[in-house]
Amino acid sequence: MSVVSSDVRNVAIIGHNETGKTTLVEQMLFYANVISRAETIDSGKTTSDYTEEEISNKISIHASLASFQWEAKQLNIVDTPGTSGFIGETIAAFRATEGALMLVDGRVGAQIETIKLWRRLDDLNKPRAIFINKMDRDHADYTKVLEELKESFKATLVPVTIPMGSGKDFKGIINLIENKAYFANPGEKETVGEIPAEYADLAEEYRTMLIESAAEGADDLIEKYFEEMTLEIDDIRRGLQEGLHENRVVPVLCGASGAGSGLIGLMNFIANNFPNPLGYVHPVVG
Repeated sequence: MSVVSSDVRNVAIIGHNETGKTTLVEQMLFYANVISRAETIDSGKTTSDYTEEEISNKISIHASLASFQWEAKQLNIVDTPGTSGFIGETIAAFRATEGALMLVDGRVGAQIETIKLWRRLDDLNKPRAIFINKMDRDHADYTKVLEELKESFKATLVPVTIPMGSGKDFKGIINLIENKAYFANPGEKETVGEIPAEYADLAEEYRTMLIESAAEGADDLIEKYFEEMTLEIDDIRRGLQEGLHENRVVPVLCGASGAGSGLIGLMNFIANNFPNPLGYVHPVVG
């Protein structure tokens, strides 16, 4: 099947070591029905870590490509190493992609390689989003990490999905664009439903902030927001897309890749909002 360039999304998955990059890519392939089950790092059978050295050391050493169809788009996802010794592989991935997804551990926030990679993205003016991962682990704290990232990066971070609980109480995520809840089902795919009453006020608060950020993406959206005090889903997507492409905003998503949570919202966001290769000029990477 032929694919036109406007339907292609080339995205580098980056972040500090052990933030869950390879596990996230494995879950993406599972959700896209490329593989029948998502393997773990411990099993040594993940799709993107396939060399003997990667399997024995349980780390990514080489950049690895995973390609699949999602939302009528061709997603080319590049899993990259998270240790400084293999930074050349990540730089190579920057040359081949138009956007980046930065993974952050929801327990610890920004780490050394997180900061270094962010600076490289700044140098390239490359569009990016953040995925706060491992929300199902003890001591995960979405709000704390989000505020720390805002302070560390001095950027306009805009939550697109928020967690329902954390640690052993983690239930899944709320997609603020769709205004729906996605419930975690470890070992299976997420299920969608209405937002639980206990999270309704929090979701409304965050969704209002999201809509306001999206409205700032275009004059007509600002006018519509002032008139109606809300925006349609397509309007929100368009406003976020323009802000992302112009590097004015950094969308923030979350989940738990090990439990397969947050995947649908993330993959939808990449397909609908990340830039395609047309009209994108790759800066020289040194």
